[in-house]
Amino acid sequence: MSDGDGDSGGGDPNVYEENPYMPDLHIGPHIPHYYGDYVRQIFMLCGAAMLIFSPFLAASLPAALPFEIGGALIVAFLGALTNPARQISMVADAIVAGIGVVTYELLALNAFSSGAMIGFVEREALAIAFLFAMYFSIKTLRNMAFHTIGKKISVSEFFKNEE
Repeated sequence: MSDGDGDSGGGDPNVYEENPYMPDLHIGPHIPHYYGDYVRQIFMLCGAAMLIFSPFLAASLPAALPFEIGGALIVAFLGALTNPARQISMVADAIVAGIGVVTYELLALNAFSSGAMIGFVEREALAIAFLFAMYFSIKTLRNMAFHTIGKKISVSEFFKNEE
């Protein structure tokens, strides 16, 4: 049992023991100061949403359909290439996320002005998702520039120069 009575039999694990049958419910990045996993997840969500909602965009703006499909492929490709060891992947993620924010916000404003509220909500949600992806990409880039990826920073490091 896990209660320390010397018996190596089964039993339920204690609260703080690892359980191989439970998924890791760790909140926050697994690598300190690296948020590329969030960017990857947001990109995959955005790519899926772009493909799912592309028929609705095609009804109002048929010329944008190839760009919508191509954009979904690009964000899936970049999500797969996102890597904590490569700064260029985070630069590409930040650029594409910024383009996604601008593009989908303009499309949302166009849908709003034409009275298509469902199209507005869908495009605005994608613009906000790309905004979060851009935020996490730039936050990771900042940490890459300061060489803090994978390092835990203590409070005492903030007071080094005062002495």
